[in-house]
Amino acid sequence: MNIELFLARRIRLGDPHRRGVSPSVYIAVTGIALAVAVMILSVCIVLGFKHEIRDKVMGFDAHLTVAATDGYGDGAAHNLIDYSDTMAAIVESTLPDASVTVTLDQPGILKTANDFKGVVVRGMSADGDWTFVKENLTEGAIPDYTADSSANNVVISRPMASALGLSVGDKVHAYFFLDNNVRARNLTVSGIYNTHFSDYDNIYIFGPATLTQKINGASSTEGSRVEIRLSDPGMIAEATDALQQALADACYEERLERLYTVDNVYRTGMIYFNWIALLDTNVVVILILMALVAGFTLISSLFIIILERVNMIGILKALGATNAQVRRMFIYVAERIVIKGLVIGNAIALAVVLAQWQWHIVPLDPEAYYLSYVPVEVNWRQLLALNLGVVLLSAAMLIVPSQLISRISPAKSIRYE
Repeated sequence: MNIELFLARRIRLGDPHRRGVSPSVYIAVTGIALAVAVMILSVCIVLGFKHEIRDKVMGFDAHLTVAATDGYGDGAAHNLIDYSDTMAAIVESTLPDASVTVTLDQPGILKTANDFKGVVVRGMSADGDWTFVKENLTEGAIPDYTADSSANNVVISRPMASALGLSVGDKVHAYFFLDNNVRARNLTVSGIYNTHFSDYDNIYIFGPATLTQKINGASSTEGSRVEIRLSDPGMIAEATDALQQALADACYEERLERLYTVDNVYRTGMIYFNWIALLDTNVVVILILMALVAGFTLISSLFIIILERVNMIGILKALGATNAQVRRMFIYVAERIVIKGLVIGNAIALAVVLAQWQWHIVPLDPEAYYLSYVPVEVNWRQLLALNLGVVLLSAAMLIVPSQLISRISPAKSIRYE
């Protein structure tokens, strides 16, 4: 059996001159536990933020979008994309597992008796992906857009409903300006959504593609863009390049009448993804600071533990123990402290994460953070790596105080008080 480990297990972590646990041990365990708890909470909160913000951005903007190269002009109908059989075949052959939706965005004005507001009506096909809208619906329901009776039913945001004094079932006048003409529609509010993403909530309302297509005089296959959602979001960059090349080749071969540009959510939502990247930087800083706090607390505590046991060290050396053996013994003792701190820190952090996930204890200002509460998410691999990193870093930092043992003389230390 390892003699150093055997002796380390039998060293009491209390003060050798009085009963009870040494204050230095309490301080070390508390410092490590708090540092580990802060590190775990930081990682879980950032993972939660990244997940929620990414889902919201990708809910409004598809993974990939195909649009006309000349963008929007005065005559919006001239810039529409015809999702023809040729284009559909190109998309399907390039991205076989992707889901495709043709949308037509139409700017307009909603007007009530007392107020008005500029909006963009996002017309989506009935068989398109309405999951994001359903998940954020707070009142009402998404109607069956395959029925003609639902052609003028729309889903508006909570900020719009509050600003215009609208509720589910109310009717509102909508005005659209095309080719120097005004086209009016009477819309019915069938649902109200709220993503807390004010940049989008203040602009978009959702309705059937038939609504905006009729306003523009477009066919059922035409839209302002083609939205594509991938089965694997991790392949967005590669898919963008592949589809752009495929469309360019088709245009060169004259299978398509014009060149289209392919954009992705990382470009259209760049400001939000840059903000997420900044969160990663902040977490790295927090992890480094907390690791240093835990390390220096442990070093100080090990110094005290060694000084409290100078007599014992002298006796072990007099009995033939080498400096390396005594050093390893005290490193094992310190690792006992580290393990206790890790267990307590993990328990505290996971309890807080569970409480926040279940009851949303800590609120946020949606106007500033796009969320009404602090989101949390646990990644067990990262959690395991974090704990392992703390153990390895602690072991490395313990080398410094353990060198003090080599300076202790057996003859003098036995008389040490």
